[in-house]
Amino acid sequence: MILNAPYPADLRVKKEADALIRAGITIHLLCLRRRGESTNEIFEGINITRIDAGKNNIELAFWDIFMASTFSHPKFKNAMGPWLLANAIKTIHVHDLPLCGTALEIAPKYRARVIIDLHENYPEALRTWFEWKKGLFVKIKNKLFMNPERWTKHERKAVLKCQNVIAVVDEMKNRLVRQYEIPEEKVIVVSNTEEKSFFNQAVNTDIYHNFEGKFKIVYSGGIGPHRGIDTAIEGMTHLRAYPDIDLIIIGSGSKDAVSYLKRLSEKMGVDSHVHFLGHQPFQKFYSFMHLADINVIPHKSNEHTDNTVPHKLFQSMMSGRPLLVSSSRPLKRLVEMTSSGLVFEANNPADFANKVLTLYRDREMRSRLGDNGKQATIERTLNWDNEQKTLVNFYLRSLSHEES
Repeated sequence: MILNAPYPADLRVKKEADALIRAGITIHLLCLRRRGESTNEIFEGINITRIDAGKNNIELAFWDIFMASTFSHPKFKNAMGPWLLANAIKTIHVHDLPLCGTALEIAPKYRARVIIDLHENYPEALRTWFEWKKGLFVKIKNKLFMNPERWTKHERKAVLKCQNVIAVVDEMKNRLVRQYEIPEEKVIVVSNTEEKSFFNQAVNTDIYHNFEGKFKIVYSGGIGPHRGIDTAIEGMTHLRAYPDIDLIIIGSGSKDAVSYLKRLSEKMGVDSHVHFLGHQPFQKFYSFMHLADINVIPHKSNEHTDNTVPHKLFQSMMSGRPLLVSSSRPLKRLVEMTSSGLVFEANNPADFANKVLTLYRDREMRSRLGDNGKQATIERTLNWDNEQKTLVNFYLRSLSHEES
């Protein structure tokens, strides 16, 4: 596996690597090195090799620009040859689009095949990720080098040249098959479902000690322009008549993104009912979700969010609390399929507020929807314990073909 980020950090990488290791497959990971980390380490069964390609924002931006200009990362390219040889690696599993060009460039020399794991619709993500960035340098860099049209052409090349594609959700697979006219069997779907062990996290009953007597609308996860948190904040303006309703935002994002949302809540006059709790350890997330009154995923609906699905959807279902999600296609499909929550029109603050009130007024509905989500994930198939079989069986079949 190759990853243009430090590790450990990425939950999808961890779950996939763990599943393959349990199946008897050896995993080597080539990734970035943070200050103070060792170059080589075995971590939770993963053989990690780390390279130095930027330990601050300026250095990382430089290599991002270089890679975006050529679709090849010199640091990874130089490291990959010796790494492939030393470990007799014949399959390169690329996590997301940026490093795929590097892998495709070097793989033929070492007779290795390349599998691209598309965590999201990367070209379309570039349209939204940087909307709230303030720095002039960042804006110029993204305009010149993170151009969605260029990256769409690169995605086409990656999808056509890689031996297989792993998509994160059915909507993503359907788009790739339709847009690039590739065989359906070339793409497998491995979604961001959660391990059942998430359900076993200890419940911290003091987690909301500052919010006693409040009806808690909880958002947990990354903070950025595509997440739709601004829609939820604007929706709070329609709930002023209900002083016991609070929006609680748990998670981190860039300084610009968090500042934008805090300014928005002040501008809208709802800052006394919108609370930012910042980054929290993963071990607390079940408690935050389980003790919420509503868990919300208010994503914008666009070609980025409509082709991915967040871990927190399945985590929220496991928590046994009702969901309120936007009409972003995967969210709407999964929540309606499982009857685990309500759907509001994406980007519509008034509809967000109306659906909050529907749940606020109906305790029995909240209980029923929460139970449905828990059943779908714990008792049925929407969990990683089941999902990982697709990935493992794909690799076991591939390895048997290689040996034969």
